[in-house]
Amino acid sequence: MSEKILCGPCGYAENNKNAEQWCTVCEEGLCADCEKVHKSIKTSRNHWLISIEDFRQIQNITISLNCKDHDKRLELYCKTHDVAVCLACVPSRHITCSDVIPLDKAAENAKHSTALADLENTLTRTIQNLQHIISDRESALDNFETQKQTIKNTITDTRAIILKKIDDLEQKLLHELDTIHDNCKSETNTLLNQSKNAKRDFNCLREQTSQLKSFASKIQLFLGTRQINEAVFKKVESVKEGIKSVHNFEVHLQLNTTIISLLDEEEQLGSLTVRKIATSIPFKEAKAGEAQLQLRVQNTKSIISIRIQLKKRFSVKHEGHKTILNGSTMLPNGKVLVASSSLEKNVILEYSEDGKYIRDIPFSGFQFDLTVIDTDRIAVTYGINT
Repeated sequence: MSEKILCGPCGYAENNKNAEQWCTVCEEGLCADCEKVHKSIKTSRNHWLISIEDFRQIQNITISLNCKDHDKRLELYCKTHDVAVCLACVPSRHITCSDVIPLDKAAENAKHSTALADLENTLTRTIQNLQHIISDRESALDNFETQKQTIKNTITDTRAIILKKIDDLEQKLLHELDTIHDNCKSETNTLLNQSKNAKRDFNCLREQTSQLKSFASKIQLFLGTRQINEAVFKKVESVKEGIKSVHNFEVHLQLNTTIISLLDEEEQLGSLTVRKIATSIPFKEAKAGEAQLQLRVQNTKSIISIRIQLKKRFSVKHEGHKTILNGSTMLPNGKVLVASSSLEKNVILEYSEDGKYIRDIPFSGFQFDLTVIDTDRIAVTYGINT
């Protein structure tokens, strides 16, 4: 629940009543009865009153209404120095200023001034710029997350490719090992089987020799000895011939040097690098210089009463081969506007009160003359060729 705002005058009389209106000048709340009294008093009847509901909208916005040097209420406005002042400021700093006016007069057109419109435009444009920056940075974060995920996927895919390649190389090498093993085993088995067969044959011949010795006649033994001996000689020569080219096999594995290098030398699957890429985030400025001071145009005087007096000489900027100065006017704040036309461009030149060049205000056509309408507007006439 919002904090209650009490009536100031009633509170001074130790009678607490809720306020219904807020006086922006006195800066205190007013109940219905005190509001009537406030409006009836000559010194306060023109004070600006707002509802308590409206006051709550600006309650927490700090606007200093007192002079920071004298701690007195700001009541005047110096157009020369473009500053609000209190009564104590005038004798010490603005005694020679001829354009010190009441602050309430200076603020008459505050709600409709170009200054307020430009402030709102600046705030809106700045918020848009900040939103653009926020969107850009959020997009950058999203892109970075995408980059991270892409790299992680690449690492995972690379690992899978490497493992598949290793699996393929493993199967290929195992198949080659099986082939070599089968060939070596086949060659070794050939001599082994031949030797086993030869041993069986020699056992058989030895058995035959033993039987002949025990049971055959002398002639059978004589002839059999020679025949068996001949058979033995042939088989011995065959065995000797068979073992001339006998080999033992040793199978060794030599890993590919690339694999060894990968295992021994590589400490990482890959390397990560970060490259900073310069980017430009546009920041659109609000239209500069459109604000004009919220000053009251002085009452028009009779031309008879006007006396011209030279106050300042200053040089006007010339551009191009031929520059024509068509007209000029002075703003309420003392600044001077000069209509300038040349073959290159048509502009209104703005100068400060002391004659310093401020800026060019571009125009699309040949200006004939210009004049002040009010604190927020000027009028420009164009030549017949425009």
